[in-house]
Amino acid sequence: MKQTVCVLFGGKSSEHEISRLSANNVLSYIDRTLFDVITVGIDKSGNWFLTEASNEEIKTGAWENCNNKACVLSPNPKHHGLLVFNKNGDVSVTRIDVAYPVLHGKNGEDGTVQGLFQLAEIPFVGPGVLASSLCMDKVLTKEVLQQAGIPVTEGFFVWNDNYDAENVHKEIEETFGYPVVIKPSRAGSSVGVVAVNCQAELAKALEIAGQEDEKILIERSVDAREVECAVLGTTQDPVASCVGEIVKEGMYDYATKYEKDTARIEIPANLTEEEQATIRSMACRAFTAADCCGLSRVDFFIDKNNGKILLNEINTLPGFTDISMYPMLWKESGLSGTALVTRLISLAK
Repeated sequence: MKQTVCVLFGGKSSEHEISRLSANNVLSYIDRTLFDVITVGIDKSGNWFLTEASNEEIKTGAWENCNNKACVLSPNPKHHGLLVFNKNGDVSVTRIDVAYPVLHGKNGEDGTVQGLFQLAEIPFVGPGVLASSLCMDKVLTKEVLQQAGIPVTEGFFVWNDNYDAENVHKEIEETFGYPVVIKPSRAGSSVGVVAVNCQAELAKALEIAGQEDEKILIERSVDAREVECAVLGTTQDPVASCVGEIVKEGMYDYATKYEKDTARIEIPANLTEEEQATIRSMACRAFTAADCCGLSRVDFFIDKNNGKILLNEINTLPGFTDISMYPMLWKESGLSGTALVTRLISLAK
């Protein structure tokens, strides 16, 4: 008997549009001989809708104008699925076997929706509540990785409602000096991230990051190559893909990722066998240390000055867009999009 997989997309997040692009590809990869598929779109206000929109309508956002039905995921394990509000006023239950959240950023990969799945006792693709919430917080992730002996970029944080820019400047000067990178601790896809070269640029950058999160991370800027590794598997038995590199001018921010054609991806990265092995090993160690399962993309810096490898961050629900590294790394490693998605669904718990 086929399992019914519910793919969720959209969401109340700054990465709503990216989620739709990812969902378009995930839906095209799902093996319909193995799974029945239903789709739930979440609009920017947080409303849930059971939709029969096509992949293209999901991709463009036109799905919101389709003949959708309002729904919610019931936290009651007895329902094991969606409560669907029909046009005649009746409420029906649509059972699902596995939830596949193709959601990015806040309210999608930060443990919130994962907690709802857990209450409903519905297996879901990707890391659980703890790993999702931990990895969404860059400050806490650093602390956990440092405890595990994994090198990370130097940094400190301030609270948005309790900092003085002059004091932040002094701490920067006393620790690692300029340039620095200012970023919200809990936001995805480099949203709100600003490079700062001097004190004159500091206050504005803190303001921008503070608009995204109340916790602001200040990191030493590293003149580095940026490489990424995809991880797949269980917490205790992860497998790492080959390593890819992002080649770009300047910082790899949201606009560079999704709006400008100024970066290119090299897979596999031009690295020595030893560098590849070190990065793959560190990626798996970080995956386990953060209690991840299913999938994650682990991002690294290679310092151009001394060759040191530093872990930048862990993304627990990486993109599946046409330019997303995670599926491309696995394709290069011998796993097709369909095989990858089938494996991810099989790992749902």
